[in-house]
Amino acid sequence: MTDVHGSKGSKAMKYEFLAHATREEAADFAARMASGVLAAAIEDSGKASFMVSGGTSPAPVFNRLSKTDLPWDRVTVGLVDERWVGPEHEGSNEALVRQHLLTGKAGAAGFLPMKTAAETARIAVADRVLAYQPHCDPIDLILLGMGSDGHTASWFPNAGGLNAALHAADGLAVASIDATGCKVAGQFTDRMTLTGPAIIDSDAAILLIFGEDKREVLDLALKASPEDMPVRYAIDGLGPRLTIIWAP
Repeated sequence: MTDVHGSKGSKAMKYEFLAHATREEAADFAARMASGVLAAAIEDSGKASFMVSGGTSPAPVFNRLSKTDLPWDRVTVGLVDERWVGPEHEGSNEALVRQHLLTGKAGAAGFLPMKTAAETARIAVADRVLAYQPHCDPIDLILLGMGSDGHTASWFPNAGGLNAALHAADGLAVASIDATGCKVAGQFTDRMTLTGPAIIDSDAAILLIFGEDKREVLDLALKASPEDMPVRYAIDGLGPRLTIIWAP
C-alpha cells in the first residue's frame, strides 16, 4: 500500500490517496476505517450518521461492515443519491444497501430512504430535506464513488439542477437532478442527491474507486473544473477530511 498526499491541481487539495494491491485489501481497509470513524463519533456524541453510495464498488465494504461489532442502533444510514425508482427495482440504491449493509449486526441501524411515494424527485425535495437535514449537520462519515464521466453522487456534468445542487443554501441537504442527456445516467434520469454543502461539510469522507480506468478518470478530474468533472468539487471541498482508496 502506498500513501500519497495529493498535491496536483488546486493548492487547496490535501486529500490522502491510498493505493492497495487488491480490491479485497482496499475493501478491508475501507471497512476498518469506516468502523473506526463511526465508533469515534458514537463515543463523542452518542450517535453517528453514515451516508453511502450505490454501485458495485461499495458492496464488498458493506458486506464487511454488516458483520462488524458496533452499536449499530446508534447509527443512521442514509443515501448519497438515489434513482427515482422503488426499492423493488434493480436500479435502486436503497435495495443495494438493504441487501449488503442493513443485515446481520448492522441490521440494527436506522435507515433514511430518499425515494418516496412522490411522483418525482423534485416534488419530494422538501420532505426529504426535513428527514435528512438533522443527520447532515454535519455528516459523520460519507462514502462516495466516482463515475467514468467524473461525477460523484448524482452530480452529472451538464445535468439539470447541477449548479443549484452544488451551491445549495445552508440547510438544504438534498436536491433533485434531471440527468436527461447524461450518458452515464442511462435510463435513470430523475434523481435525488445530497447537495454540495451537505457533502463537503462532512467530518470524514471516503472516495472508493477501482480499476486503472477510474485512476485515469481521477487524474483527469484533478486537472479539470468542477463543472466539467464534478467529483473535483467534492475533492476540493473536503480536502484533508477525504481519503481516496484505490485498487486495480
